[in-house]
Amino acid sequence: MEQGQQHNTPLVSIIAVNFRQTELTVDFLESIKEIHYDAVEVFLVDNGCLEDKSDEFRTHYAGLEVMVSPENLGFAGGNNLAINQARGKYVLLINNDTLVPKHFLEPMINIMEAHAEVGIVSPKIYYADSPKTLQYAGINSINRFTGRGISEAKQRIDDGSFDYTAATYFAHGACMLIRTEVFEQVGLLSEDYFLYYEELDFCEAVRAGGWKIMYTSQSHIYHRESSSIGKTNPLKTYYMFRNRWLFMRNWYRGFSYYLFVLYFLTVGVPWHLFKHWRKGERAHMQAIWQGVKWHFKPTKTTVDERFA
Repeated sequence: MEQGQQHNTPLVSIIAVNFRQTELTVDFLESIKEIHYDAVEVFLVDNGCLEDKSDEFRTHYAGLEVMVSPENLGFAGGNNLAINQARGKYVLLINNDTLVPKHFLEPMINIMEAHAEVGIVSPKIYYADSPKTLQYAGINSINRFTGRGISEAKQRIDDGSFDYTAATYFAHGACMLIRTEVFEQVGLLSEDYFLYYEELDFCEAVRAGGWKIMYTSQSHIYHRESSSIGKTNPLKTYYMFRNRWLFMRNWYRGFSYYLFVLYFLTVGVPWHLFKHWRKGERAHMQAIWQGVKWHFKPTKTTVDERFA
Protein backbone atom coordinates (compact mmCIF):
# COMPACT_ATOMS: atom_id res chain seq x y z
CA MET A 1 0.00 0.00 0.00
CA GLU A 2 1.38 3.38 -0.93
CA GLN A 3 1.55 5.81 1.95
CA GLY A 4 1.43 9.57 1.98
CA GLN A 5 -0.85 12.57 1.97
CA GLN A 6 -3.70 12.34 -0.50
CA HIS A 7 -5.13 15.53 -1.98
CA ASN A 8 -7.51 17.06 0.59
CA THR A 9 -7.26 13.90 2.65
CA PRO A 10 -6.17 14.35 6.27
CA LEU A 11 -3.14 12.42 7.44
CA VAL A 12 -3.87 9.85 10.16
CA SER A 13 -1.15 8.70 12.55
CA ILE A 14 -1.87 5.07 13.46
CA ILE A 15 -0.26 4.01 16.75
CA ALA A 16 -0.10 0.51 18.20
CA VAL A 17 1.87 -0.84 21.15
CA ASN A 18 3.46 -4.29 21.17
CA PHE A 19 4.40 -6.07 24.39
CA ARG A 20 6.14 -9.34 23.52
CA GLN A 21 3.39 -10.49 21.16
CA THR A 22 5.14 -10.84 17.83
CA GLU A 23 2.55 -13.11 16.17
CA LEU A 24 -0.42 -10.94 17.20
CA THR A 25 1.37 -7.80 16.06
CA VAL A 26 2.25 -9.34 12.71
CA ASP A 27 -1.43 -10.24 12.19
CA PHE A 28 -2.37 -6.66 13.06
CA LEU A 29 0.17 -5.19 10.63
CA GLU A 30 -1.04 -7.48 7.85
CA SER A 31 -4.58 -6.29 8.56
CA ILE A 32 -3.64 -2.60 8.57
CA LYS A 33 -1.69 -3.10 5.35
CA GLU A 34 -4.91 -3.94 3.51
CA ILE A 35 -6.86 -0.77 4.41
CA HIS A 36 -7.86 1.46 1.51
CA TYR A 37 -7.11 4.77 3.20
CA ASP A 38 -3.63 5.75 2.03
CA ALA A 39 -2.92 8.96 3.96
CA VAL A 40 -1.45 7.25 7.00
CA GLU A 41 1.76 6.94 8.94
CA VAL A 42 2.04 3.90 11.17
CA PHE A 43 3.95 3.76 14.45
CA LEU A 44 4.65 0.59 16.40
CA VAL A 45 5.98 1.01 19.93
CA ASP A 46 7.85 -2.16 20.95
CA ASN A 47 7.28 -1.89 24.70
CA GLY A 48 9.48 -3.74 27.19
CA CYS A 49 11.52 -5.04 24.26
CA LEU A 50 13.81 -8.00 25.03
CA GLU A 51 14.97 -8.43 21.42
CA ASP A 52 14.82 -5.81 18.69
CA LYS A 53 12.49 -7.18 16.00
CA SER A 54 12.09 -3.92 14.09
CA ASP A 55 13.27 -5.42 10.80
CA GLU A 56 10.86 -8.34 11.13
CA PHE A 57 7.93 -6.00 11.78
CA ARG A 58 8.89 -3.81 8.82
CA THR A 59 8.73 -6.80 6.48
CA HIS A 60 4.99 -6.90 7.22
CA TYR A 61 4.39 -3.17 6.75
CA ALA A 62 6.57 -1.05 4.46
CA GLY A 63 7.43 2.32 5.96
CA LEU A 64 6.55 1.25 9.51
CA GLU A 65 8.12 3.49 12.15
CA VAL A 66 9.23 1.27 15.03
CA MET A 67 10.03 2.83 18.39
CA VAL A 68 11.89 0.46 20.71
CA SER A 69 11.55 0.88 24.47
CA PRO A 70 13.54 -1.55 26.65
CA GLU A 71 11.36 -0.38 29.56
CA ASN A 72 7.72 -1.46 29.75
CA LEU A 73 5.99 1.91 29.76
CA GLY A 74 2.46 0.51 30.02
CA PHE A 75 -0.43 1.24 27.68
CA ALA A 76 -0.40 4.99 28.27
CA GLY A 77 3.38 5.44 28.28
CA GLY A 78 3.84 3.42 25.12
CA ASN A 79 1.18 5.35 23.23
CA ASN A 80 2.47 8.68 24.53
CA LEU A 81 5.93 7.90 23.16
CA ALA A 82 4.52 7.77 19.63
CA ILE A 83 1.91 10.52 20.05
CA ASN A 84 4.79 12.93 20.62
CA GLN A 85 6.13 12.01 17.17
CA ALA A 86 2.82 11.89 15.29
CA ARG A 87 2.32 14.31 12.43
CA GLY A 88 -1.28 13.55 11.51
CA LYS A 89 -4.37 15.72 11.82
CA TYR A 90 -5.85 12.71 13.60
CA VAL A 91 -4.23 10.05 15.79
CA LEU A 92 -5.63 6.53 15.84
CA LEU A 93 -4.78 4.63 19.01
CA ILE A 94 -5.48 0.99 18.27
CA ASN A 95 -4.59 -2.26 20.03
CA ASN A 96 -2.15 -4.63 18.40
CA ASP A 97 -4.59 -7.47 19.17
CA THR A 98 -7.20 -6.13 16.75
CA LEU A 99 -8.08 -6.92 13.14
CA VAL A 100 -9.64 -4.29 10.90
CA PRO A 101 -11.78 -4.24 7.73
CA LYS A 102 -10.46 -2.40 4.68
CA HIS A 103 -12.71 0.65 5.05
CA PHE A 104 -12.89 1.04 8.82
CA LEU A 105 -11.11 4.41 8.92
CA GLU A 106 -13.19 6.48 6.48
CA PRO A 107 -16.47 6.63 8.44
CA MET A 108 -14.70 7.87 11.56
CA ILE A 109 -12.70 10.46 9.61
CA ASN A 110 -15.88 11.67 7.91
CA ILE A 111 -17.49 12.29 11.30
CA MET A 112 -14.46 14.25 12.46
CA GLU A 113 -14.34 16.32 9.27
CA ALA A 114 -18.06 17.15 9.46
CA HIS A 115 -18.16 17.97 13.18
CA ALA A 116 -15.38 20.16 14.53
CA GLU A 117 -16.64 19.74 18.09
CA VAL A 118 -15.94 15.98 18.10
CA GLY A 119 -12.67 15.09 19.79
CA ILE A 120 -12.81 11.26 19.74
CA VAL A 121 -14.64 8.61 17.71
CA SER A 122 -14.71 4.88 18.46
CA PRO A 123 -16.19 2.18 16.19
CA LYS A 124 -18.35 -0.81 16.97
CA ILE A 125 -16.12 -3.56 18.39
CA TYR A 126 -16.71 -7.29 18.12
CA TYR A 127 -14.94 -10.11 19.93
CA ALA A 128 -12.56 -11.69 17.43
CA ASP A 129 -13.31 -15.22 18.67
CA SER A 130 -17.07 -14.59 18.39
CA PRO A 131 -17.42 -12.14 15.51
CA LYS A 132 -21.17 -11.55 15.93
CA THR A 133 -20.85 -10.76 19.63
CA LEU A 134 -20.40 -7.14 20.68
CA GLN A 135 -17.75 -5.91 23.04
CA TYR A 136 -18.44 -2.20 22.57
CA ALA A 137 -21.16 -0.04 21.05
CA GLY A 138 -20.81 3.03 23.23
CA ILE A 139 -20.79 3.32 27.03
CA ASN A 140 -23.44 5.41 28.75
CA SER A 141 -21.66 6.47 31.93
CA ILE A 142 -19.82 5.30 35.02
CA ASN A 143 -21.97 3.88 37.81
CA ARG A 144 -21.04 6.19 40.68
CA PHE A 145 -21.81 3.44 43.17
CA THR A 146 -19.70 0.63 41.67
CA GLY A 147 -17.19 2.61 39.59
CA ARG A 148 -17.90 0.46 36.53
CA GLY A 149 -18.90 1.55 33.06
CA ILE A 150 -22.48 0.89 31.97
CA SER A 151 -22.56 -0.88 28.61
CA GLU A 152 -25.80 -2.30 27.24
CA ALA A 153 -24.06 -3.84 24.25
CA LYS A 154 -21.27 -5.87 25.86
CA GLN A 155 -21.48 -9.62 25.19
CA ARG A 156 -24.73 -9.25 23.24
CA ILE A 157 -25.29 -10.75 19.81
CA ASP A 158 -25.46 -7.90 17.33
CA ASP A 159 -29.12 -7.72 16.25
CA GLY A 160 -28.89 -4.24 14.75
CA SER A 161 -30.01 -2.44 17.91
CA PHE A 162 -26.76 -0.49 18.02
CA ASP A 163 -26.64 0.56 14.38
CA TYR A 164 -26.37 4.32 14.79
CA THR A 165 -23.95 7.18 15.33
CA ALA A 166 -24.35 9.11 18.57
CA ALA A 167 -22.55 10.85 21.40
CA THR A 168 -21.26 8.48 24.04
CA TYR A 169 -19.76 8.91 27.47
CA PHE A 170 -16.58 6.93 26.82
CA ALA A 171 -14.59 5.78 23.82
CA HIS A 172 -12.98 2.33 23.86
CA GLY A 173 -9.22 2.10 24.37
CA ALA A 174 -8.89 -0.66 21.77
CA CYS A 175 -9.66 1.86 19.00
CA MET A 176 -9.92 5.63 19.36
CA LEU A 177 -9.59 8.17 16.55
CA ILE A 178 -8.50 11.38 18.28
CA ARG A 179 -8.20 14.92 16.96
CA THR A 180 -4.63 16.19 17.44
CA GLU A 181 -5.87 19.43 19.02
CA VAL A 182 -7.28 17.35 21.86
CA PHE A 183 -3.79 16.36 22.98
CA GLU A 184 -2.63 19.95 22.64
CA GLN A 185 -5.43 21.08 24.94
CA VAL A 186 -5.80 18.35 27.58
CA GLY A 187 -2.44 16.60 27.38
CA LEU A 188 -1.47 12.98 26.83
CA LEU A 189 -2.77 9.81 28.46
CA SER A 190 -2.18 9.66 32.20
CA GLU A 191 0.68 7.28 32.95
CA ASP A 192 -0.46 6.87 36.57
CA TYR A 193 -2.71 3.99 35.51
CA PHE A 194 -0.20 1.86 33.56
CA LEU A 195 -2.93 -0.61 32.52
CA TYR A 196 -6.74 -0.21 32.47
CA TYR A 197 -8.91 2.85 33.09
CA GLU A 198 -6.46 5.20 31.38
CA GLU A 199 -8.80 5.68 28.41
CA LEU A 200 -11.70 6.43 30.77
CA ASP A 201 -9.55 9.02 32.52
CA PHE A 202 -8.59 10.52 29.16
CA CYS A 203 -12.22 10.67 28.05
CA GLU A 204 -13.16 12.52 31.24
CA ALA A 205 -10.40 15.04 30.50
CA VAL A 206 -11.58 15.40 26.90
CA ARG A 207 -15.16 16.10 27.94
CA ALA A 208 -13.92 18.52 30.59
CA GLY A 209 -12.14 20.33 27.76
CA GLY A 210 -15.45 20.83 25.94
CA TRP A 211 -15.10 18.12 23.27
CA LYS A 212 -17.69 15.51 22.25
CA ILE A 213 -17.02 11.78 22.13
CA MET A 214 -18.82 9.74 19.49
CA TYR A 215 -19.61 6.10 18.82
CA THR A 216 -20.40 4.98 15.28
CA SER A 217 -21.61 1.65 13.91
CA GLN A 218 -20.53 2.75 10.42
CA SER A 219 -17.12 1.38 11.32
CA HIS A 220 -16.20 -1.81 13.15
CA ILE A 221 -13.17 -3.85 14.20
CA TYR A 222 -12.47 -7.22 15.85
CA HIS A 223 -10.69 -7.45 19.20
CA ARG A 224 -8.80 -10.32 20.81
CA GLU A 225 -9.58 -9.13 24.34
CA SER A 226 -6.88 -9.09 27.08
CA SER A 227 -4.27 -10.64 24.84
CA SER A 228 -1.39 -8.67 26.37
CA ILE A 229 -1.52 -10.23 29.86
CA GLY A 230 -4.35 -12.77 29.62
CA LYS A 231 -7.89 -12.66 30.91
CA THR A 232 -7.09 -14.45 34.18
CA ASN A 233 -3.70 -12.94 35.02
CA PRO A 234 -3.41 -11.64 38.64
CA LEU A 235 -1.69 -8.56 37.20
CA LYS A 236 -4.99 -7.67 35.51
CA THR A 237 -6.80 -8.15 38.82
CA TYR A 238 -4.32 -5.85 40.56
CA TYR A 239 -4.66 -3.01 38.07
CA MET A 240 -8.42 -3.32 37.75
CA PHE A 241 -8.89 -2.89 41.52
CA ARG A 242 -6.14 -0.31 41.93
CA ASN A 243 -7.23 1.80 39.00
CA ARG A 244 -10.95 1.69 39.58
CA TRP A 245 -10.40 3.46 42.89
CA LEU A 246 -7.79 5.78 41.34
CA PHE A 247 -10.19 6.80 38.59
CA MET A 248 -13.01 7.52 41.04
CA ARG A 249 -10.67 9.46 43.32
CA ASN A 250 -9.49 11.57 40.39
CA TRP A 251 -12.90 12.46 38.97
CA TYR A 252 -15.57 12.29 41.66
CA ARG A 253 -16.00 14.38 44.76
CA GLY A 254 -18.18 14.60 47.85
CA PHE A 255 -21.04 12.19 48.49
CA SER A 256 -20.61 10.25 45.21
CA TYR A 257 -16.97 9.49 45.94
CA TYR A 258 -17.51 8.44 49.55
CA LEU A 259 -20.46 6.28 48.57
CA PHE A 260 -18.21 4.51 46.08
CA VAL A 261 -15.46 3.98 48.68
CA LEU A 262 -18.02 2.55 51.11
CA TYR A 263 -19.35 0.13 48.48
CA PHE A 264 -15.88 -0.75 47.19
CA LEU A 265 -14.39 -1.62 50.58
CA THR A 266 -17.43 -3.28 52.18
CA VAL A 267 -19.01 -5.06 49.21
CA GLY A 268 -16.87 -5.07 46.04
CA VAL A 269 -13.53 -6.09 47.55
CA PRO A 270 -14.91 -8.67 50.05
CA TRP A 271 -17.10 -10.29 47.38
CA HIS A 272 -14.21 -10.74 44.96
CA LEU A 273 -11.90 -11.95 47.71
CA PHE A 274 -14.50 -14.57 48.63
CA LYS A 275 -14.99 -15.55 44.99
CA HIS A 276 -11.25 -16.12 44.47
CA TRP A 277 -10.94 -17.87 47.86
CA ARG A 278 -13.62 -20.40 46.83
CA LYS A 279 -11.61 -21.18 43.69
CA GLY A 280 -8.33 -21.37 45.58
CA GLU A 281 -6.95 -18.43 43.59
CA ARG A 282 -4.65 -16.99 46.23
CA ALA A 283 -2.61 -14.98 43.71
CA HIS A 284 -5.74 -13.04 42.76
CA MET A 285 -6.60 -12.46 46.41
CA GLN A 286 -3.11 -11.05 46.96
CA ALA A 287 -3.48 -8.88 43.85
CA ILE A 288 -6.71 -7.36 45.19
CA TRP A 289 -5.09 -6.60 48.56
CA GLN A 290 -2.10 -5.00 46.85
CA GLY A 291 -4.37 -2.92 44.62
CA VAL A 292 -6.26 -1.61 47.64
CA LYS A 293 -3.12 -1.03 49.74
CA TRP A 294 -1.61 1.11 46.96
CA HIS A 295 -4.10 3.85 47.83
CA PHE A 296 -2.71 4.22 51.31
CA LYS A 297 0.70 5.18 49.95
CA PRO A 298 1.73 8.57 48.49
CA THR A 299 0.82 8.80 44.78
CA LYS A 300 2.36 10.78 41.95
CA THR A 301 -0.21 12.96 40.25
CA THR A 302 -3.85 13.90 40.64
CA VAL A 303 -6.15 15.12 37.92
CA ASP A 304 -6.28 18.51 39.65
CA GLU A 305 -2.53 18.92 39.19
CA ARG A 306 -2.83 18.07 35.49
CA PHE A 307 -5.34 20.88 34.99
CA ALA A 308 -3.66 23.42 37.32
